[in-house]
Parts: sequence; structure tokens; C-alpha cells
Amino acid sequence: MALPYTSLIESLENEVQKGTFTAWSCANAEGTWAAFFADEACPPDWVLDNSTENDQDNSASNQPLRAWFPAFDLASLSKPLLANAWFRHALDNETLLYNQTPLAGLLQPRSEEGVLLRQWAEARPWLTLAHLLNHTSGLPAWCWFGRALWQFPNERNPAEKNHNGRATGRILDLSRDANGEIARMAQQELTRHILSRGPLESDGSTTYSDLNYYLLARVVEHLGLHEFRGWQGTLDSLNGLWDTQFWHASLDPERSQIAIPFFPYVNSQVVAHVYEQRKLDNHAGNFGSVHDTNANILSSEFRSAHQTSPFVSSHAGLFGNIVDVARSASFFIESQQQFHEQRHSPTGNSTRFSWGLDTPSTAQSTAGLKTWPLTDDKKIFGHLGYTGTSLWMASDGQFHVLLTNRTAQRRTLGAPSVPRILFFQKDGHRPGASVNELECWVRFPSRGSSHRQNQSNSWQSLPWRDAYTLCFEQFRLVTRYWDRHTLRTPPDLAKIRREVGQILWSH
Repeated sequence: MALPYTSLIESLENEVQKGTFTAWSCANAEGTWAAFFADEACPPDWVLDNSTENDQDNSASNQPLRAWFPAFDLASLSKPLLANAWFRHALDNETLLYNQTPLAGLLQPRSEEGVLLRQWAEARPWLTLAHLLNHTSGLPAWCWFGRALWQFPNERNPAEKNHNGRATGRILDLSRDANGEIARMAQQELTRHILSRGPLESDGSTTYSDLNYYLLARVVEHLGLHEFRGWQGTLDSLNGLWDTQFWHASLDPERSQIAIPFFPYVNSQVVAHVYEQRKLDNHAGNFGSVHDTNANILSSEFRSAHQTSPFVSSHAGLFGNIVDVARSASFFIESQQQFHEQRHSPTGNSTRFSWGLDTPSTAQSTAGLKTWPLTDDKKIFGHLGYTGTSLWMASDGQFHVLLTNRTAQRRTLGAPSVPRILFFQKDGHRPGASVNELECWVRFPSRGSSHRQNQSNSWQSLPWRDAYTLCFEQFRLVTRYWDRHTLRTPPDLAKIRREVGQILWSH
């Protein structure tokens, strides 16, 4: 079978050779693609049972297509895909609440933290959901969430200061927090600190801020219009709406070990490990469950104390694959159209963000625009993620998605060069797509080549069952661990995003 979109595939594979990233996926309305090293992502959990080969084949044939595409750390795509999407879904036809109703009027505190949030909002009667969604609340861009657990020099104990000016020790020990009381206190103190950073008045300027989406997660927990059924229930409702399988690091921190690596890593065959031992010693234990520092603190340090009360922020921490992200696009396109049809001018408006979604500001936008300026009847909106992810959509129904792991770097130890796997599925984002429709290719390394030089051989078509076997065998042969000797500065993807966008918009 012919290899589709050859120029797009080879362009992205050339970036793999350069070390820009090790894996990528992309999608538009016509199809979904993914390429990765065969040992990078664990095949889905259903292949790890003790079934016979025939049973495994039957089980695999019945699996939804999305289960075959590897998951990525979506980084700031969590902002639209979690809190923003939930508000759009939960409020539905009551969209004017975004624009006109003071935030305080929407809150129904369910804890002391909720009381703090409402008091803060009451002192700012101008504040609406739109101010937080559009980053016009006046909150600063960032603060360190670890302050809830570690001591800062010159704060609680000015006499103690270490050599690098960083935190000097824990102020809360959650290891004995049997009922979660200490964790809840730490969360409340973190929320109190973030609220204290917000000004009493806002000049309407846009400051892109993770803190806005931390607070939006707290609003989800204390919104008076809907009963909060926990974060797993919230995510389940969105997954049910889109027929997706997103998960959040705070809810399932160990699961990130089967995703595409989001950090500099080493694949080693020097010491053999069985699957279960690798599961314990893998990067979820010594690096973290997500790339974002603050999301990692919430998912690991807080959860380790009291696992029944996960601490979720909607600024980062979401994982999903290319099919998941592509399936959400139509929801946002329809919802955005409804917002634009509103006759009321939104409060909390931004020159950059439109109901929480980014918009192009120049012809050099990473959306990959083919014409500029845009006409009034065509609107473009989307979002980027730090790990190398992006989702762009148009009011005419087009969209394109790019997922990469630009924060990762690959090194092998005692492991031979590993083949590349390529998946393509026409209309892969549609519900009900079957794995039997999946087209697979493999590219074996040339003799004596390194992992950055193994693209000289051509792609060879192979059945999806053989692709499964190859991935499963390669993954179980190696132990993956964090490369502590590598300090990775993620490369700039602006040019790559533009080029990919221009190709995918044109089809």
C-alpha cells in the first residue's frame, strides 16, 4: 500500500534525526498519523494478559482504534481540554454566565477553601469566568506549588538558608496523613497564597497564567450550578461526551510510564528487568508522572499521602493520544460558533484569547495560516502545549493537531538500534473506527546506524498484528529511566508547527 502524505512524514522524521523530538503524531479531518521508536510506548494493557495467541488476536480486533495510538503528555492543552471544556459542557445554553455573571454569584462553597475562593471573588465584583479563561484576571504567570510542602528561606525561618537559596526543608510531612487532613490543609494554604497574588482591580491586559487555570479547577469543585462528583467523574463525563480516553496525572500517576517519554531518558538492556519490576522502577517513580513541575508536585507529593483525594489543577497534567485530541475538535468548533453568535459583548475580553482559546495575531502564527489577514467569516482558534503539542481549529470545520515530545531526548545503553513504527488511519478520529482499518509501516535501521541515523532504509508495510508484536517485544526488552546527566532545553517548534499546519490545512 502507498505511504500517504510522504512529504509530511519525512519532514517530521528528519526532525527525529536531528534530535528535535523522538515521537510525533498529527491529525486533520482526513486522517491520523503517529510515528515512534518501537520500544517507546507500551502496547495497550489488554495485550499484557495471559490469553492464548488466538484469544489475543480476537481481543485486539475488537479494541477501539484509539487504543493503538501512543499517548503524549499534553501539557497546556489541558487548559482547553479539561476546565474550559467542562464549563462549556456543563453550562451549555447558559453561556451568558461566562460573560455577565460575577464569579462570586456562581460559587457554592463546599469547604473552607471554597469560602476563601468566594470571599476573594466577592471583593472583585467585576470578575467573571471569562477573566480567568482569557487570562485577564491580573494574576501573575506562575508560582511554585511546592511552597505548600517545603520551607522557603527568608519566609518562615529567615535564619535557615541553604547554599543555593532554595527551599530548606519540609514544613508538612504527609507520609502519616491517614485521613487526608494535612493534605487538605496544604491545598488550602496553596490556594490562599495564589488568591493573594490577584489584584483588586484589573486593567484588562492579558497575562498568560497557569494560576488562572489552577483557580478554574477550584471553581469546578465549588460551582453552585452542578454537583461536583470528583475529578474522575468530571473527566469521565468529558470522555463519555467525546468517546475518548484522556487521563490526568493526579488521578493515575503511574500510567504515564506507558506513554511516550516526556523527559531525557535512557533505554538500557544492560540489566534485565521483568515487566513488573520495571513498572516499579520506571520514570513514574524517579522523575515524575508529568513534565510540568507544578502538576508533578500535585500528582506525586500530595497523592502519596492520601490517594482518595487527588489534587488536580487544569493548567497541565492531562494525557491522551492523537485520536483523543482530534475527537474533541468538533466540540470546540461548535461551541465557539455559539459564543460568537452571542450579541452581548463579553466581559474579561482579551485581544489574544477568545473564550480561553488562543487566536493568531500575525501571519507567522504557529497555526500555519495560508492567508493573512483572516476574513471576517473565518475564525481560527486553538492552543499550544509546552511539551510540543498544538491544536488549531477553524470556524469552517477544519482542524489540525500536532503532538510531539520535544522535552525528551533519547539515549541507549547496551540496546541495539530500534525500528521506527508508523501508523496511519483514514478518518481515524471518527467514533467506531476499527483497528482492522489501521495501516502500519516499519523502518528498520541500517546496519551499524545509531538511532538518529536509521532512516536511510525505506518504510515497509506490515500487518497491524505484526506491529503489535514488534512493539510489545521491543518494549519488554529494555528498562527506561531518567537520564539525570542530560539537561534538556526544548527546541523551538514554531517553524515546524507552521509548516505542518500549512500542509494539514490544505487538505
